[in-house]
Amino acid sequence: MKTTDYFGQLKTAPVDRGLTYWESGSGETLLFLHGALSNGFTFRKILPELSQSFHCIALDLPLGGHHIPLSNHAELSPAGIAELIRKFLDFKKISRVTIIANDTGGAYAQVFASLHPELVSSLILSNCEVMDVFPPPKFAYLTHAVKIPGFTFLMGRLFRVKSWLTSPAVMGGLSLRITNEDLASGYLHSFVKNAGIRKDFGKACRHWHPEHTLEAAHLLHGFKKPVLVLWGDQDQKLFPKKQMEKLLDVFPHAKWQTIRDSKTYVQEDAPEEMVKAIRLFVK
Repeated sequence: MKTTDYFGQLKTAPVDRGLTYWESGSGETLLFLHGALSNGFTFRKILPELSQSFHCIALDLPLGGHHIPLSNHAELSPAGIAELIRKFLDFKKISRVTIIANDTGGAYAQVFASLHPELVSSLILSNCEVMDVFPPPKFAYLTHAVKIPGFTFLMGRLFRVKSWLTSPAVMGGLSLRITNEDLASGYLHSFVKNAGIRKDFGKACRHWHPEHTLEAAHLLHGFKKPVLVLWGDQDQKLFPKKQMEKLLDVFPHAKWQTIRDSKTYVQEDAPEEMVKAIRLFVK
């Protein structure tokens, strides 16, 4: 799916000042949650095929890649973002969803499922935070750096340089196949252009702390609904295999599958394999 095609289909839900989302298909609802400095565009390679069989919604969370700045009083702690998701589902009149989450979206999915298990029919998690890792060590500095006046502005200036975007210092470590253009036009455009988007990112980032994922893990030990864990085998820096093992400790009944030739962004690196795994799991 082309960038213009994806963004041209976005809708806006009246939650806070507006949450944008992509929606297509009918049947069981699959809710896609992305990571930091991203949005639903990250799932563009798998949404068209899955929407032939399921009701697919890719929701843009206020994590720096979203399109509408939220209000000053918006609560962007993990519990606050879980409440935004709940309000969105209430707006859509959806009572149960399968959540498909990647990267930091996996942390928010765990928090949401721990607080609202009645709204979750199953979970599909790929390369994400869990328990004592939130955020991954490489990006832990951001929780303090965003408090420095002007820091997110400087991030935005850096992100204007396309050639930097796939470098290991920025977002290159997340995918084997993502391009500078993908990141510039699909992931980071709003962050670069809009101070309100950068402010929301900073507010959310301040709350990143293992206490949230540890609490969610504690509550989720009683979660008996189906869980699938998909793990990119080339993710050696952000979410190595030991992270998957921790996730399986939280969900000991989960099914799991290694995704070959993929880093963190499994949906970018191995879309066909991910679609196949989701289809087999969600019947």
